[in-house]
Parts: sequence; C-alpha cells; structure tokens
Amino acid sequence: MDTDVVVVGAGPYGLSTAAHLTHRGVETQVFGDPMVTWRAHMPAGMLLKSDGFASSLDAPTPGWRLGDYAAREGLPYGDRAPRVSLENFVRYGLAFQRELVPGLDTRAVAALDRAPGGFALTLDDGTQVGARRVVVAAGITHFAWVPEQLAPLGDRVSHSSAHRDFGRFAGQRVAVVGAGSSAVEVAGSLLDAGAQVHLVTRRDDIPFWGSDDGHVRPWRERVRKPSSGLGLGWKQKLCQDLPDAFRRLPPERRLEIVRSFLGPVSGAWMKDKVLGGADLVTGVDVVSAEANGEATLGLVTRGDGAARELRVDQVIAATGYHPDLDRLPFLSDDVRSATRRVGAMPELSRGFESSVPGLYYVGNAAAGSFGPLMRFMVGAEFAAPRVAGHVARTAGRAPVAA
Repeated sequence: MDTDVVVVGAGPYGLSTAAHLTHRGVETQVFGDPMVTWRAHMPAGMLLKSDGFASSLDAPTPGWRLGDYAAREGLPYGDRAPRVSLENFVRYGLAFQRELVPGLDTRAVAALDRAPGGFALTLDDGTQVGARRVVVAAGITHFAWVPEQLAPLGDRVSHSSAHRDFGRFAGQRVAVVGAGSSAVEVAGSLLDAGAQVHLVTRRDDIPFWGSDDGHVRPWRERVRKPSSGLGLGWKQKLCQDLPDAFRRLPPERRLEIVRSFLGPVSGAWMKDKVLGGADLVTGVDVVSAEANGEATLGLVTRGDGAARELRVDQVIAATGYHPDLDRLPFLSDDVRSATRRVGAMPELSRGFESSVPGLYYVGNAAAGSFGPLMRFMVGAEFAAPRVAGHVARTAGRAPVAA
C-alpha cells in the first residue's frame, strides 16, 4: 500500500479529519481542491447562516477556532454577531489547510475500488494510489438535486450550486425555485446583478429567522429554547449532543428526522431585499416545464388547483441536496453493492466505518447514521476525532472483513 489512509475531499470535514489523523501519527494523504464548495459554489458576498461559534473546522491542537484566526488576522468576529462572511470563512479554511494539512494534493479521485489489503484509487490524471483505509468526505455539490419535472428545460435550468457570480443574468427574467436559504441568497444576488426575479415555492410564505445579535436571553427563554450549533431549541440541541443515541433509532425514524429537520429558513438580514425586490410566487407546485425559446413553468396553486404559466429566460433550482451513494461517481459498482444503507446513505458503525471494512464516510453522507448534525460544520467537531481515533487503533493493519 502507498499510504495508510486516503481522505477524499478537502472541505471542512475532510480537512478536520486529516488534521486529527496526522496528529495521531497516522500516515494520511488528502486529495481534493481545498474548500472548493465554499470558494466556487456559493454566492459571492453571502453571510453564513451558522453562528460564528459553530463555524469552525476542528483541529487537534488549540488556536484554530474561527475566532482564534479572526483575532490573529484582525477580522471582525462574534460568536453570534456580526455574521461570518463567506470570504473570511474561506480565508480561514485555506489557512487551516496550509498549517495543519500541508501535504494536500489537489488532484481529484476519479475511481475507488477494493483491492487486496485495502483499496485502489485512480486520480484524475491516471495515477494509481493504494491505501489501507479511505475516508470519503465528499462535498454537497455531489448531491445537488434538481426535480425531474424541470429536466425538459435542458440548458435553461441549473442548480444553485452551479453559480457564484450572477452578472451574466443582468436584465434577464429568472425563476428561482425554492424557499430555503439557498433560494433566498440566489434571489438576492440576482437582484444585485439587475435580474428580474421570480421566487417560486410551494410554501405560502418565505420563512426567515432573526438573530439575537449576541444579547443574553432571559433564563426562561434559554431553558425553553437552549442554544446549540444547529440553532435554538431542544430538538436542535439533542441532535447535536446525542448523535450516538440517534444512531440507535430505527432506520425509518432516522430518515424522517433528517428529512424534516428545520426545513427551509433564511437569515433575517436578507428579508427586506428579497421580499421588497422579487416577485413572490408562493403556494404553487411546479407540475411541468418546457423550453421553446424561453423557459415555461406550468404551475398549479395548491389551494384551489388553479393553473397558470410563468415564462422566464432561465430557471435556477435552489432545491437542496440529497445524499446518495449512487451519486458519488468515483465509487465502483462493487463498493456500492457491498455497502449496507439506510435510505440512500451508508449505514455506519460507531466509528463511521461502513459495511465495507476500512471505508469511512463523514459529512452529509453520514446523516442517515448520526443525524442532522452531519449536515452542519459543527458536526466536524464530533466526526473528525471519532474517525481518527477509530482508524488510529488499527493503523498499519489491513482491514479485516466483518
């Protein structure tokens, strides 16, 4: 084997896990473009929805919380206010990588298959690499989901993750399908670019949440809605504090919690811009789509069943992400078929190991086992040391089939 562990992916989960592995003396190689989801697939200028205290990568040594980095660099920071800018978060993530994961290789993994003693990986330039263990830390862009009824639009529809800059939409009519933070951020960026924006959603309203701006809440409020890295409330706190208990729930219950957790909601700082500038097309289902010189969406009002059409130049689907092993193109058919699943996600052990010995998953793909915590950056604080500890106990030995 060329190395003991390969980490596939260099976002917050991949970098955090690699830092913990290296700190434990495990020979580790990371492949991927560092922080690429944040650098290339989110609207420029956006503010993070997560609070500052819940927006750190996880390091095995002190001094690498987001607040530590901001203090060193003289950047604005608060546990809750001011909000963290995308640009500063990316700067922080890249600095974390340079310091704690300096041997990162920016080549992508094109294929992953089982091999005697571990795994065989093929990089995008054809290079072959062997590893005893692999940690898959795939970014959410692999799981971008566009409803099938929009497929007939061809090149007139795209997912929100395909855009960072929206200048090319200036003067165009654009329908944004969705009601969550991605939809609202995209709508705001389109308005700034000079587009005519139609925000289309099945909901009756566009939900926003306010910030406490760091003030101390009364104790009764703190008991009723405790704070956590996932937001305010007991459900959020339990999902952060008890991921091992979540893993013991029946699979159907786990999937339902992951599906329904929080729902679409956006930061209050976007409210005036979007509600004041976009055409809100609420309470409708998109039942058809057609491209014929323009994009035409067939809409049905959920209340009375009335039909209407919306004609635009482009459609952007801000319709979220569906973690699914079959959407990771580098996994071999053998690896996929050998992996036990909960829904479309891998069923994982307490140490994040899948039913394929030596193959681990962190981030969104782990949500079916450890819950909504894995959809948030703060989840790296749980996942990275847990995976590193499990791997370190068996480092240097070939995986043994269960």
